Amino acid sequence: MKTEEDAFWMLAVLLENVLVNDCYTYNLSGCHVEQRVFKDLLRKKCPRIASNLDAMEFDVSLVCTEWFLCLFSKSLPSETTLRVWDVLFYEGAKVLFHVALAIFKMTEEELVLAHQVGDVINIVQRTTHHLFDPDDLLSVAFDKIGSMTTTTISKHRKKQEPAVLAELDQRSRRLYSNGEDAGS
Repeated sequence: MKTEEDAFWMLAVLLENVLVNDCYTYNLSGCHVEQRVFKDLLRKKCPRIASNLDAMEFDVSLVCTEWFLCLFSKSLPSETTLRVWDVLFYEGAKVLFHVALAIFKMTEEELVLAHQVGDVINIVQRTTHHLFDPDDLLSVAFDKIGSMTTTTISKHRKKQEPAVLAELDQRSRRLYSNGEDAGS
């Protein structure tokens, strides 16, 4: 990019046309939806991993929230992140799910043997911090994960959105009522 203005317009396109709506709102509802969609896709695409994580009651949002909010910029090496972003602009937001699933797939054998939440977090963080070859990551993301269409992702989002909004509304009401109780 040549100018700061070019960078601004690229960010505008990303937020308005590529990423899910409401991902960066006050309650992060879009991010919560993405996390639930990811959980669904993990169960479908990596059932062995999902089964083990469910058995230990591991919430994947512990590792994937940052991925969806920061677009992997804090977890992957910079050269790999930039390559993921290139594909993101070309293919759309489904790339985020492909890459997230690929990270889990690349560590499948370790993750199915993990018994503690801390072990899972360590395995995933160690893996992401050492993914210096974007070709390896993207090869797994697109060749081993299988096809996912934008339409499929949209259907998953529509399915999850009402539950997320209801949960956030309930949480907000609880906080508001607790605030009133404290002020009384």
